[in-house]
Amino acid sequence: MEKEIEVIPDETTFLKLLLMKAHYLLFFAGNSAIYPYIFVYAKQLGITADAIGYITATMWCATVLSRPILGGLADHFQKFKLVLICMLLISIASDLGLSFIPQPQPLQSSNSTTNTSVICLQNNSYLVEFETDTCTSSLSLCANNCSFSCYLCESNSAACAGANTSIFIQPEYSETEFIDNIPSNCTEKLFSKCDNSSRKDCINNTVSDPVDSYVQNAPLQLAMFSGFASLFFICLTTVESLTDAACGTALEGKMELYGRQRMWGTIGWGIFSLLAGILNHAVSGSSILVSYWPGFYMSLAFYVLDIGVIWKWKIKQVRKVKNAFKNVGRLLYQPKVLLFLLQIICAGMLRGIFSTYLLWYLESLGASQLLMGSVTSMQCFLGEVVFFFISGWLIQKIGHLNVITMSFAANGLRFLIYSFIDDPWWGMLIELLQGPAFGSFFAAVTAYVRVIAPKGAEATMQGITLAALEGIGQSVGSLLGGYWVHNLGARTTFYWSGIMSVIFGMASCIISGLMACKLIKEEMSKPSTVGVYSNEESLSNSFKDFSSGRVCIKEFYFFGLYLVYEYQSLPNVPSVAMLYNSCQSATSGLLILIFFMIVY
Repeated sequence: MEKEIEVIPDETTFLKLLLMKAHYLLFFAGNSAIYPYIFVYAKQLGITADAIGYITATMWCATVLSRPILGGLADHFQKFKLVLICMLLISIASDLGLSFIPQPQPLQSSNSTTNTSVICLQNNSYLVEFETDTCTSSLSLCANNCSFSCYLCESNSAACAGANTSIFIQPEYSETEFIDNIPSNCTEKLFSKCDNSSRKDCINNTVSDPVDSYVQNAPLQLAMFSGFASLFFICLTTVESLTDAACGTALEGKMELYGRQRMWGTIGWGIFSLLAGILNHAVSGSSILVSYWPGFYMSLAFYVLDIGVIWKWKIKQVRKVKNAFKNVGRLLYQPKVLLFLLQIICAGMLRGIFSTYLLWYLESLGASQLLMGSVTSMQCFLGEVVFFFISGWLIQKIGHLNVITMSFAANGLRFLIYSFIDDPWWGMLIELLQGPAFGSFFAAVTAYVRVIAPKGAEATMQGITLAALEGIGQSVGSLLGGYWVHNLGARTTFYWSGIMSVIFGMASCIISGLMACKLIKEEMSKPSTVGVYSNEESLSNSFKDFSSGRVCIKEFYFFGLYLVYEYQSLPNVPSVAMLYNSCQSATSGLLILIFFMIVY
């Protein structure tokens, strides 16, 4: 008989949960005004994609130490409120510091004319791409800022199947420099079909790009952004992990209700990230540079209000445990816990790439501040909120680890669709996948940590888990994403991230299935004993893990083989036909996976 979710009737508990909801709402409202825009703000300051990757990786690595240490101190001294308030005060200071970073000095540049020639062979088609960054008279700067790519295409088709050909850059004077395989972030394209062998000349008048005309990675801007952003990230992540631990204490063991508390954070994020985008857009007006100060000051106001809410908290004192760190360390030797942390790290890598470079990618497609805010709002309201609300039911149906596996499938589908789009408005529809990709995933992670953590060490274990997710996973993802975006472009980065997500999902299914089989054997061979997993419900969940994992492996396997096969004949840009077939396969795989996990 299905276990029903119990409602907590106690008035004191209701008041505690009301304050918890208010805290989630205000805290994430404050985060939403800064975090989604912080990397495009860095881009405006002249910081390059690879530098952003290094900075973000360093920031997340710092949280590997800060989260467990601060969580352990809060556990030991039972001073959750004090630590939370201190972290919010430092967040306010770093928020103000970020808002006062000066714009770097502009380069002296001038408009120029770029002449390119393509020798067309009979019955061949070519796609010539131009990057319209401003070129100066210096050959070296022109080689860095003006990229040309020429792709040999199938006849009467703009879908390119060949690799980059040799590329020549020739200034007005007689010197010629040969450059091969320049990555191109093109903004101009010319498609040409040659009926006879001929030489075609393309003339492109470049227009000054105000952002790329600034000094890149200027020392002052780089140092100020790195310092203030690092403080902001450390405080943000510490507050998040301590809040989740405090929420578990307030729920008094009823972790199936966690998603209904956490969804208020998503509501705050969705409303006020959109509002921040609207205000940034309105204040900037027709200015070339975007003004982000409305978001910074919105964040400050919400953090001040949140401090008032935390001050009213009455958190039940948990019995102190002398050897909390030792107990948690002993827990980390268990294979099931190690697998869980490995899955968390892999999920964090994908999240690091996505959260750092999504708006960067959409901006390169021409998205406005309003559209970027709308995309963020869409992923919250029609994605996360729904799955946070049903997360308790979903976890009871298919288990914690299967919910995590489902997130790999959703992330893979999302990355792959993004890699094909040319219109940034598609992001509004794609972000519906944020629900299974993050909403139910995060609820399952938090609930599972509460189940496996030793008594009195919940905040410590929560800190370790989120350090694995964001400190290790997101730092590696940000570093890898920065390298890929800088060298391959955001579109190709998203494609390979989708492939990587499919591989992670396959590996997760295989290992989970093997461990479930082992657990079933152990439980079947034992008499009825008392233990963590020795009960009928746990054994039933193990059968669910095995059954749903078996289906998941099959779907991931064929989907992965199909994508690799298609990509071998298309090394540069995926075709529209591949988009349709890939999405069809991924969607059917995801639906079948969810159906079988629920049925079994």
